[in-house]
Amino acid sequence: MSIEPTTTNRAPSASVTALCPSVVNDERLVLMGLLTEVTARLHRVLGQEMERDCGIPLAWFEVLVRIVRSPDGHLTMSEVADQTVYTSGGTTRLVDRIEEAGLVRRTSCPSDRRTKFVELTEHGESVLESATALHLAHLDAHLTGLLSAEQRRAMVDALTALNGGPAQCPPSP
Repeated sequence: MSIEPTTTNRAPSASVTALCPSVVNDERLVLMGLLTEVTARLHRVLGQEMERDCGIPLAWFEVLVRIVRSPDGHLTMSEVADQTVYTSGGTTRLVDRIEEAGLVRRTSCPSDRRTKFVELTEHGESVLESATALHLAHLDAHLTGLLSAEQRRAMVDALTALNGGPAQCPPSP
């Protein structure tokens, strides 16, 4: 059985037409749409630049940064999953690839042999250092350089509130 798409030549129904002003003008929908669009664009552009200039995917860079920001210099696999957008299985595959590239290693937790820590290797530290310098230039070009200092502070405050608290490494004043 084949389902044919509906034609787009007919006018929207009265209920859709009545809904349009609230869809277009509702501040909540506009805000969520803007956040989604900006995030998608930044991930796409910054990801392309990270791969081109640094040779690593943006997702790898994000994991390396989170490890460095951790208080003990390592994260458990579940902490990596919690701090990223990946499932447990996706995190395992991601860390596997980063480990194969020699940027991280897994070590055993001394108090719980079921737990594995993920930490940077010397090579990972070197890659992160050079990638960070390039990434900061990319961020200046596509994000922070487009905002005033006041707008950046307001954005950090708003996103911190939405995130439920400050990041482990708060921005410098």
